[in-house]
Amino acid sequence: MITELELERVAAAIERAFGGPVRCDWAQVERLRLQADLFDRLAAAQRHWSGSLSRRAELLRDAAERMADELNRVPGAIAADLPS
Repeated sequence: MITELELERVAAAIERAFGGPVRCDWAQVERLRLQADLFDRLAAAQRHWSGSLSRRAELLRDAAERMADELNRVPGAIAADLPS
């Protein structure tokens, strides 16, 4: 049985592998989505969906969708970044 510590170590290795300069392009959107999917799989191995890995996956997925909205120039996404 895999332990919580081992899962966190795998998650840290994934974060290091996906680290580096952040660009705002479609390749980065796909990398964020892939990283979220990998974290979802780790959360499944954790045997519960309310843990830190699941939350991190959701944050990554949200970041990917915001970036995709910006690349598509969705008015709501752009307006949210503009100062009032």
